[in-house]
Amino acid sequence: MQREGSVLSVDIRLQRREFMLQLQHRFADDKITAVFGASGSGKSTLLRCIAGLEAGSAGEISWQGQPWQSKKTFLKAEQRNLAMVFQQANLFSKKRVIDNICYGLPKTTDDIFIEPQEVIDLLQLQPLLQRLPSQLSGGQQQRVAIARALLSQPKLLLLDEPLNGLHSDAKRQILGDLKRIQQRYQLPMLLVSHHVDEVVSLADEVVVIDNGVKVSAGSLVDQAAYLGQVSDGPLSIIELTQTDKPVEQGLRCWSMGVQQLWLPDGLTKTLNQVHKHKRLVIWARDVSISLIPARDSSLSNQVDATITDIQSAGHEAEKIVTLLVDDQLLRALVTVVSCQRLKLGVGQKITAAFKAAAMH
Repeated sequence: MQREGSVLSVDIRLQRREFMLQLQHRFADDKITAVFGASGSGKSTLLRCIAGLEAGSAGEISWQGQPWQSKKTFLKAEQRNLAMVFQQANLFSKKRVIDNICYGLPKTTDDIFIEPQEVIDLLQLQPLLQRLPSQLSGGQQQRVAIARALLSQPKLLLLDEPLNGLHSDAKRQILGDLKRIQQRYQLPMLLVSHHVDEVVSLADEVVVIDNGVKVSAGSLVDQAAYLGQVSDGPLSIIELTQTDKPVEQGLRCWSMGVQQLWLPDGLTKTLNQVHKHKRLVIWARDVSISLIPARDSSLSNQVDATITDIQSAGHEAEKIVTLLVDDQLLRALVTVVSCQRLKLGVGQKITAAFKAAAMH
C-alpha cells in the first residue's frame, strides 16, 4: 500500500554553547534524502529537532501543512507519527525479536498500512523471530530495529547513522532493504551519514550541512561536487545500465550512454539500485587523461570525453578537470604540470581512463 504525498518543511534554530544550528529546507516528497556533512556539523541535531527531541529549539516545523512546532505549538515526539532508528538498535533485551518488532504496532487494524508479515519478509527476519537480541549480530539487531520502527506506521522514517560500526556485508544488506522499503511504501526517509558510499547507494536528494548551516541541496548527482568537498576529495557519481553481454573473466559490461565499462561482477551485484540501473562513485584521483586512447595500459576502462571546465583543486599543484561523457560529468584530478604538458583546455576532446577496481 502506498501513502499520499508528503511534505516536511523545516525552519529551525538551536543554540548549544558555541554551536548554532540554523537551517531552512523543504524536504522532497516520498524520497530518501541524505543529510550529509562532517562529524559535528549538526546532522544528528537536525534529526532530533525534527523528531521533537530538542525542546530548546526555536522556529517552525510542519508536515503537510500541520504544525509540529511553531510559536504556539510543540508536539511531543510520540505525537508526530514518525519513527527514528539510531546508531544503536536499543532493543528490549528480554523480549524476543517478534515481540520487539510488534511493540509499537497500533491496536486497531484501521491504523495499519504496513503489515507485520510484509516487514518480516522484506527484512528476512523469519528465522530470527524467536531469538533474543543477545543472540543476534549487529546487522540483525539493526534490521529488527528498522522493522520495529516501520510497524509503528510512521509518516516519516528518520535514520541517524544506523550503519555505523557494521561490517560491509551487513551494511550492503540494510542499504538494499531500505531501498526496497521506500519503493514498496513510498515512505519518506531522512538519512544522516558522513559516508559517501551510503549516500550514493540510497539517497535521491542530498542536503549538505557545515557548521550548522545548509550549504547546498539538490539531487544526488548535482551534489557530487559538495560531497567531494566534505569527504576524501573530488568525485563523480555516474549512472550505468546493464548490457546483455555475458560476464567475461569476472567482469560485467555496463553502458554509460553509448560507451561501455567493465566492472567486477561481485561489485555490481551489491549495488543497491533496482533492475538494471546502477550508481557508482569514481574518485577524481583515480581518473587519468590522455590525448589518444592508450593501447597498452592496465586501465581497463577508457571513455571518450570533452573537457567542460578546469578549476583549481585544494592543492596548488593540482587541477580538477571536469569532463562530459555523453550526458554525464566525470571529474579528474590532474597535476598542473600535466595540464600544461597536454595543453588541456575547455572544449578539448580527450580519453579518460580508470581501473575497474577504482569504482565503488
